[in-house]
Amino acid sequence: MRLNRLQALRAVMETGSVTEASRRIHRTQPQISRLISALEEEVGFPLFLRHGRGLIPTQECLRFYEGTRHILAGFEEVSRIADSIRNQQDAWLRILTQPYFAYSVTPAAIAEFARSHPRVRVSLEVRSRVDVGLWMSGQQFDLGLAALPIDFPGIRSRTFAEVRLVIAMPEGHRLTAKDVVTADDIKDEPFIALRPFTLLRQRIDDLMAKHRLPLRLVMETSSGQSACQLAALGMGIALADPILAANVPGIVLRDFEPRLSIPYGFLLPSSYAPSEQAREFASLFVRLVKQTAPARVDLVEQVCGHDQGLLSFP
Repeated sequence: MRLNRLQALRAVMETGSVTEASRRIHRTQPQISRLISALEEEVGFPLFLRHGRGLIPTQECLRFYEGTRHILAGFEEVSRIADSIRNQQDAWLRILTQPYFAYSVTPAAIAEFARSHPRVRVSLEVRSRVDVGLWMSGQQFDLGLAALPIDFPGIRSRTFAEVRLVIAMPEGHRLTAKDVVTADDIKDEPFIALRPFTLLRQRIDDLMAKHRLPLRLVMETSSGQSACQLAALGMGIALADPILAANVPGIVLRDFEPRLSIPYGFLLPSSYAPSEQAREFASLFVRLVKQTAPARVDLVEQVCGHDQGLLSFP
């Protein structure tokens, strides 16, 4: 499969038109159309429906495009590495992270890292938890940040912290009078849940089922940040990651019993040792995570201890 055909597909998908796609990749509109037609013939199914002068992607096109985006990213990374070596450019630190890391600690960690490493450029890719493992296994990144477990060929993981989950509620809620909220306390409360495929949703569903307590769901979301924002607006309460919730105004956080936690971990390619930049960024990241919620973060000593060194692997 020719790379230029995939590049044409991505240009059309990202710009929404053949005209804009031609400008982006510096080809004529007829050339873009021919590349798309050739790709359709090669894959054996239509990628677009022609509607007047516009193109509407088919469901097959959306699935194909999502499955091949990391391939194009890999080709582009190869070209960038070659250019960097040839032109003796500064080093890159390539980070892959889940959304709730990207919207909480990661920006502050990158800013602090950049101040102490002005010659190192940083690339940040934000993907879903499932995609983090897939993209990391493609060996395109120096360091991944994710909730564990994630098990993919070609990568290794290390837990660096156990983070205690909390209940997020609006200011003035009756449960703010309690220091610790229990499962029995929340059984009749309007509850904003994450989608069933998420770790936090699995944790709360398993707990409430174990205690034979109902969970009064009023809505679901795939975003922990939106769950906290909705809680702040009085839509209900939510089980939350305290690191992410610390950045959402208008909510009150309370510890939850029985205790629920999620492991934070680093992902690295298994075929080579982490770079010095990756080690330093990881150390900085751990420190900021601990500072954000000191009472709710338990660091894992064998990863964070000075005797073995951060990100050391046997």
